[in-house]
Amino acid sequence: MSVHCGGLFVKCKSSSFKVFATVVKKGSCNYYKEGDTFPLTGFTPKGLCDSAYAVLSRDALALRYGAKLPWQTSEHTLLTHCPDPTGAVWELKRVPRETMDTEPMH
Repeated sequence: MSVHCGGLFVKCKSSSFKVFATVVKKGSCNYYKEGDTFPLTGFTPKGLCDSAYAVLSRDALALRYGAKLPWQTSEHTLLTHCPDPTGAVWELKRVPRETMDTEPMH
């Protein structure tokens, strides 16, 4: 796969993991409920607000390629928060591609 980067096309290694975002605490957000799950594939999933996606997508990209981040709660999960200080708390979980036949949808 090639991506455009600053006028150049760069060869990218394919990702080893799928990443899913699940609401673990709804906070004051009236848009989601606990347990809502979205696949994070590189495009904003239908039903996920742009503000939440902006926060989730950065860590999801790192997890998708096998990164180990200092704030992870386990080898394959981490918690992150909506940009609204009283908003939803999200769990990002990576799953090896070969073990995932179906993706949970919202």
